[in-house]
Amino acid sequence: MHYTTNTYITRDKEVIFYYKWAAKTPLKGIVQISHGIGEHAGRYHSIAKLLQEQGYEVYANDHRVHGKSVKSKKFMGIYKGANYFDDAVKDMRELTLLIKKAQPNYKVILFGHSMGSLLSRKYVTKYGDDLTALILSGTASFKKGLGTIGLFSANIIRVFKGRSKKNKFIKSISFAEFNKNFKPNRTELDWISTDEKQVDIFKNDPYRIIDFSLSIFIDLIKGSKEINTQEAFNATPKSLPIYIFSGDKDPVGDMGKGVKKVVKQYYKAGIKDLTFKLYKGGRHEMLNETNKTEVERDLITWLNSRISNSN
Repeated sequence: MHYTTNTYITRDKEVIFYYKWAAKTPLKGIVQISHGIGEHAGRYHSIAKLLQEQGYEVYANDHRVHGKSVKSKKFMGIYKGANYFDDAVKDMRELTLLIKKAQPNYKVILFGHSMGSLLSRKYVTKYGDDLTALILSGTASFKKGLGTIGLFSANIIRVFKGRSKKNKFIKSISFAEFNKNFKPNRTELDWISTDEKQVDIFKNDPYRIIDFSLSIFIDLIKGSKEINTQEAFNATPKSLPIYIFSGDKDPVGDMGKGVKKVVKQYYKAGIKDLTFKLYKGGRHEMLNETNKTEVERDLITWLNSRISNSN
């Protein structure tokens, strides 16, 4: 086994499950991973194993109501708190503090994918000075049309059904909308990768969440809107190295257009070290794409150069 697992208790008494991959060579730094919506940290074994072989210790928690951070599978995707976006960021912060206590002399790099990239972008506006670098995969700008309609619809339904209820209509204007770009569809997950084997692995993953409570949709849309304001970009530490990568066929990133908008706003905010890679033909999960070896190599090359420059 290449990893160990453990849990920690949050300030509001949630039990959060996390993985730790110890470095296989002399330690360079620590990478903290924030996964996407509907998935779990266990899906990052491949990149974590490569990173540990490169001298990085890797930590990744299952966000609350995801993966093994739930009491039982019947609670997956159901959130009854006040603000999911803020709670998830606070949970990430508690993991960072746990990491820093265990390894006080090493640098921490935050890696976020999809929802995890949005959470990570919020994280660096609050705690960015504690980090050495930020890596964003499959990130997105705020889609005014879809986002506004989704938020309006979810709030209307919430009035009658409550925040903790699930709703097929809200699901249809999010994930189903992404898949429309790839008709005729083989599965409901064609949008995540062109690699059918990887799509099927995730489709059959027992910890994949299909439906979420309205609260999560509402809070994520609000959170996405907030972090895509220029004020949020401006609050990011100017000296923080940032690496952004995505596929130009990723519907979450609006087929590259939304990701380019994010990059532009970071440049406008005065970020001094920003690297952007857009992979031709790639969909949402570049680390599970047919050219994943290239993507992994590019990521590790960038990371090694930033860690060596920061020493």
